[in-house]
Amino acid sequence: MPTSEIFGGDNAESFYDEGLTASLTGDVSAAAMHFESAIRLDTSMAAAYHQLGKCYARLGQVKRAVDILGQVTRKRPKLSAARIDLGSTLLQIGNYEGAKNSFQHVLNTEPGNAKALVGLAATEFAEGSWDAALEHAGNAQVEGGANFATLFMLGRAAKLTGDAELSRSSLEKADKLIEKYQEMNEEKPEGNYLRGEIAFVGENFPKALEFYRNAEDRIKPGRFYIAYGESFGIVDILAKQGLCYQRLENMDRAREIGERIRKMNPDHPICKALL
Repeated sequence: MPTSEIFGGDNAESFYDEGLTASLTGDVSAAAMHFESAIRLDTSMAAAYHQLGKCYARLGQVKRAVDILGQVTRKRPKLSAARIDLGSTLLQIGNYEGAKNSFQHVLNTEPGNAKALVGLAATEFAEGSWDAALEHAGNAQVEGGANFATLFMLGRAAKLTGDAELSRSSLEKADKLIEKYQEMNEEKPEGNYLRGEIAFVGENFPKALEFYRNAEDRIKPGRFYIAYGESFGIVDILAKQGLCYQRLENMDRAREIGERIRKMNPDHPICKALL
């Protein structure tokens, strides 16, 4: 049965619901098409534009994502979620000033918005301002609790500021959260990928490699996944495998991974580092 029938027909709302369902299963290309269909039927549906922008960001079409999310924030300036997603997308392309402005805009009216605080921490981290990143991540934990995104950022920032104990404890807590998620979603790649990320930051490269391999075994071709604010696809998994092999001084395997990535995305920055 077509999903449009499940959701009640070929109207904007049903296409929007189909898009959400496809997005949750990682079929981002299909999700984007559904959101586009919803927009064609209702050009005022801001939620569909918002989700379409997120899809383009996950598909690597970042300029289109920025354009669409920018339109949403201009038309719906109080829609904090869209502005946070715009900030995250700007961060993805290295527009740190734009990202900061987006996150700060939210915090000006919602000082306790934990997602905006984590976004600001991630931007400071990307710029190499470890102390500022740690401060914002700490504030995010106070406001939003000990969720994965906050703990992972705390662990990364604390490591680079020299607070080994805070880094260790934060990463350990983050890993326990994902371990529980993984127990209920054994056949999905998200848990393995995120635990690989934690192990990588902790410099346990053999363990990280094991998790990344498990994630690769569970990923579906052409799918893009998102969990706890972290999005990834097959190229991201392979890139991290390649970096693990480099850290383990297995340069032949690293180059093999680099060749696989080059066939999928020759412009990928980590691909060049592996070859």
